[in-house]
Amino acid sequence: MDIHQLLTQYAQGERLFSKVNLCEAHLSGTNFSRAVFRDATLQEINLSSAYLRRTDFRGADLKGADLRGAYLKGADLRGTDLRWADMAGTDISNALYNSQTQFPLGFDPNGRNAYAIAPNADLSLAYLYKADLRWTKLTHANLAQAYLYRADLRSADLRGADLSEADLRAALCDADTCFDEEFDANSAGVYWIRPQSSLVDATLSGARLSGVDFSGANLSGADLTRADLSRANLENANLSGANLTGANLLGANLLGAKITDTEFAEADLRGAIAPDGSTATPNLAGDRV
Repeated sequence: MDIHQLLTQYAQGERLFSKVNLCEAHLSGTNFSRAVFRDATLQEINLSSAYLRRTDFRGADLKGADLRGAYLKGADLRGTDLRWADMAGTDISNALYNSQTQFPLGFDPNGRNAYAIAPNADLSLAYLYKADLRWTKLTHANLAQAYLYRADLRSADLRGADLSEADLRAALCDADTCFDEEFDANSAGVYWIRPQSSLVDATLSGARLSGVDFSGANLSGADLTRADLSRANLENANLSGANLTGANLLGANLLGAKITDTEFAEADLRGAIAPDGSTATPNLAGDRV
């Protein structure tokens, strides 16, 4: 992929650029907020003064990159190789890193208000809004008063963690999410991502729910705008009054689903199974069913 293709696709709404090779590319001052450059090869790239808020660089190779003055607030730098990068004036506040992240010699991420995602980490008062913490081990971490609103905690291990006064409203949890036995996740307001789940009027806009099993779930009135529900099992789910505008339902199973007054405008329904069992889904893609 060349620079022109990258900029064009980003302007058109594309955000997934995993494994691209942009070595030595000059992209100073560009906006790639919320883009995904996971496992990308970005050696000696020029991203000085770039706007990279909440951009995902997990596993990316940024050795020797020019990141002077770049805005990486909330970026995901877990497993990122930043050796020899120029990070003078780089804002990485609220960014996530782990033991596999390699920073330039002498660079102190804690002094830049970044968050270490690890067991026993001090994440008190951390701002982790919509953070992807799936499969992370946060045992005995200090998450007191942390803002975990809409964080993805599926398969996360939080046993022994201090969650006093933490905001866990709408955080995504599943059967593999581990809390201490005495912790009342339901009272904390988490969303259980599983069959038969009750998520009436839930806020799930933009949620990454590819392949989830929501069979028999009650999602009536839920906000699922731009959610990724590709290959999701929504068999017999109640979607009445739900807003699925712009949602990705590629290959989803909607067999027997209730779709009274459901919004499907601009949803991608290619290959989806309709409630009546047919695969002729264009009739679902109107403004409202």
